[in-house]
This record gives sequence, C-alpha cells and structure tokens, in this order.
Amino acid sequence: MSTAADRGHAASFAELQRDLPAFSPRAWYFRALAAASRAGTALSEGLRIGHEHGFDSGPFMAHVYADQPRGRTALGRLLDRRLLARRTCQAFREIRGLATDALDEAVAACPADAPLVADLAAGPAPYLFEVLASHPRTHAIVADIDPAALAQARAQAARLGLVDRVTFTEASAFDRAALQRISPRPDVVAELGLYGIYHDDALIEGHFRDLAETVAPDQIVFNVQTHNPEIEYIARVWRDHRGERCVWRLRPVESILRWAAAAGYEPASIRADSFGIYRVGRLVREGTT
Repeated sequence: MSTAADRGHAASFAELQRDLPAFSPRAWYFRALAAASRAGTALSEGLRIGHEHGFDSGPFMAHVYADQPRGRTALGRLLDRRLLARRTCQAFREIRGLATDALDEAVAACPADAPLVADLAAGPAPYLFEVLASHPRTHAIVADIDPAALAQARAQAARLGLVDRVTFTEASAFDRAALQRISPRPDVVAELGLYGIYHDDALIEGHFRDLAETVAPDQIVFNVQTHNPEIEYIARVWRDHRGERCVWRLRPVESILRWAAAAGYEPASIRADSFGIYRVGRLVREGTT
C-alpha cells in the first residue's frame, strides 16, 4: 500500500532531511498523516510499538515479522492490518526469509566444526535463531544498542532452548573498541537493518575497514535499502528509536560492494525482494573461496 504522496513525488535524501515549508500543502498533508498515525496508537498495537520504541526498532520489527494484526477493537485491528500491509513492511518480511537463507548458506559454507556468528545489530534476531536451530553446533554473539531489542532476543532464545549457545551484549556495531573486544573471532558477521539508519557514507565505509582490521570474519551477511516509494512517508510520519524523524538513507548496492571490496571482501550472492526495495548480500573474504 502506498499513498498518493509516495507515488507523486520522489524526494531526494537531502530533501528528506529538511523540514517542509510550514505553509506548503505537502507540509499540511504530512502533518495530518503524522497526527492520524499518533492518534492510531490508542487502537493499533503496531502504531503504539512504532511510536513508543521507533519504527526502526527491534520491537517494531518483531511485530512486523509476526504479521498478526493486533489492536483495541475491530478498528484498531483494521488499522494494524493496513500498517502491516504497507510495501515496506511486506519487504521487511521478505528480506527476513532472504536473510535467513543467506545466513544459513554462510554457516553451511564455514569450515569450522562449531561456527560462531556475530550479529552486530541484531534486534530480535529471528533469522539468526532460525539458523542456530538448523545448525546445532553453531554459536552466536548477539549485539544491539537497544536494551528492549536485546530483552526480546533473550526471551526468544530462552523459548527456543538456545540460551546456552548465545552471548548477549549491548554495543554499537560502529564502536571500533567494541569490535576489538569480540572474542573469540566470529566466522560470520551479520549486519541486517543497519546501513539505512545511518546517513554518513564515510561511517559505513570506515566500518568495513574496522571489521576487516579487528574482527576479520570470513563472511559478512548484510542488507541495504536501495529503493522505496514510501521513503518520504516514512521520513515525515514515522519516528526512529531516538524519537527523531525516521529518515532512512537509500544506497545503491554497488556502493556497499565497493566499500567491501576495499576492505577485502567480494560478493558470493546478492538477492532482492519482490518490490526491489532491499538487497541481501553474502560477502566472502578474498582468498577464502
């Protein structure tokens, strides 16, 4: 589902970062949508979670993955169903499957008897736990800056009987010191839902160098948002985990591959969801294939 505003205007990243002129019709339009979204928190569980924790947060992603409309009254469930039917939410669910497949392939390709996967921005980590369940000798490090997301991940690991194979840590994927503290060295690093939240290309590029120089995994599994017709709606209506406008950075997958190549990694596979919103990639360190 997309709005007329989504279809009628393709805002650049620079435009998304700026507030609209206060008296422009587009400003009125998005203010009305934002007000309606906030009002919907009284009824729709998804809107409540999104506005409370952020629409880029682990708790919101868990709600999207579950794909079960919840809310107070039939109207609340209808609002929640409309939220879950947005193209972006459908793409989220698709890339969960694609990410699970890529991570499964990475673990299967790992020569170690007991592979170690480090998910550096895990959120609730559903794809990771699915892979751990399929590979009983595999262990994981689950990291995130959001305590609520880590709590969800711990609870899910407990439900699945995986807690003895998972280490949890509150840390930023972009903290070089935190990367240096990761021990033992993981065979696979997962970075899913991370790059679109951070705007600075130099930060992402430098992160690849930091990964190569500190953690040096044999494989990296990532996703990147390359195109989204709802990107202005998200930026002007949704809020992120910091309570700020949810401005996401679209990046061509070629940029990610170029930075990865400079750090010594090459693509083993690249897949897209059916809307072409995301790409999911598996990278391997040069010389390991």
